[in-house]
Amino acid sequence: MCGIKHTHLSSVHPRSVYREFRNTPVSLPTADYRKLQEHLEAFERDMRPGARLLAYVLANKLINTRPWDGVHDAGLVVGGACVTCVIDGQEPKTGLLVHSVMAEPPDCIIPVASLLGATLIGMRVGQRAPLLFEDCTIGRLSVKSTEGPA
Repeated sequence: MCGIKHTHLSSVHPRSVYREFRNTPVSLPTADYRKLQEHLEAFERDMRPGARLLAYVLANKLINTRPWDGVHDAGLVVGGACVTCVIDGQEPKTGLLVHSVMAEPPDCIIPVASLLGATLIGMRVGQRAPLLFEDCTIGRLSVKSTEGPA
C-alpha cells in the first residue's frame, strides 16, 4: 500500500494550486459566437472522423466562451483578424481568420472551421494552447500577434 506524503508546499495553501486551473471564459463578439454554433451544428451532422474531431474542438470552444456585444480588446483573435501564430516552434504563419471560405482556400486564409482556426479563435496574443491535428497527434500553438478584423 502506498501512502501520501504531505510536504510543506502541499499543506500551506492547498487551494492555491486549484485556483491556477480555474477556467475563465473568453468573451467573443456575438457574431463570432453565433458562427461557432453554426459551424458546430454543421460538423455534428457530418459523420466523417475528421469532422468529429473538429466538432469536439468547436464544442469545447463554445463551452469556454461567452458572447459579448461590447468592444473586444485588440489582443483577442476574432473572425476577420489577421493572425500570426507559431506551430511547434516552426516559422511563424500569418493568415486571415475567416468563417466562410471557398473549397480550397489559399495559404493566407485560416478557416475557423478547421482545427487550427477553431483553436485560434478566442485566444489572446502571447497565449499558448495544444493544437489537435487530423492524425490525432497534438502540437503546440502560440499566438504572436493579431490585427483587428478586416
